[in-house]
Amino acid sequence: MQIHIEGYDENQKDLVDIIKPYMHRWKPEYMKARLAKLYLLDSWAKNHATPLSMLTFTTYHDSNYAYHKIGNGYSIEQSWDILKDGFWKASMLIRNKIRKNVSYFWMVEPQIESGYPHIHAGYFTEFTNDEKNRLKNHWSHVIKAGDYNHGLDFSFKADYRSGDISSFRNYLMKYMGKTFVDGMSDWKPEELVFNAIAWKQGYRFFGCSRNLSKLMARNKKENDAYTWLCTSLYRDDGLFEGEKVIRKNPGWEILNE
Repeated sequence: MQIHIEGYDENQKDLVDIIKPYMHRWKPEYMKARLAKLYLLDSWAKNHATPLSMLTFTTYHDSNYAYHKIGNGYSIEQSWDILKDGFWKASMLIRNKIRKNVSYFWMVEPQIESGYPHIHAGYFTEFTNDEKNRLKNHWSHVIKAGDYNHGLDFSFKADYRSGDISSFRNYLMKYMGKTFVDGMSDWKPEELVFNAIAWKQGYRFFGCSRNLSKLMARNKKENDAYTWLCTSLYRDDGLFEGEKVIRKNPGWEILNE
């Protein structure tokens, strides 16, 4: 599959065509792009030597333990929805009430033995015991996403100054590696289910605060002489004939009359 981008060159007074390969999160090229962003985050973390607290958010599974605790269990699909919604609420509590304007990042990975998703979230701060208890209570009794003792785990606290993190990008790739497999043939059935649901629903695997997003953003090349007109998909496997338009500029029809 390829992406066809059409534009208009004001200087040459002519159309311009660019063909690019279709990219998705499971391709090696995507992993390279993600690693490039982590280099930028690594540099930022070295220049902002603050404590880093790692939190792991987990939901109930479809298990006897879940039935005993809440009267029902969650399928993998339900777990995705509950985890996504619950993490947003927990993160808002942290960012709006407990530690305003804190820098943070998060990533989703599967539990290899079950395929259930869980979230690793890093906040550049240190939480008190009272704050930890408040968040664990919120996760288990308010959101009711997971167990009090096991649903929200404060894994550890580390920082550059103590030498705990020598390379932040390698540190993060350790967690992200489970969603970056060289070939789908290497995936276990549980990983296939995890990734199939993520693909179907368009779930993200990684996110961060606005300040970290800006510093990891790719530098855009802008040229006032060019105007974007249309973006299309093209497949040579016969799934659909010709090109399938994804999005186009209203001026596209005018310039092609």
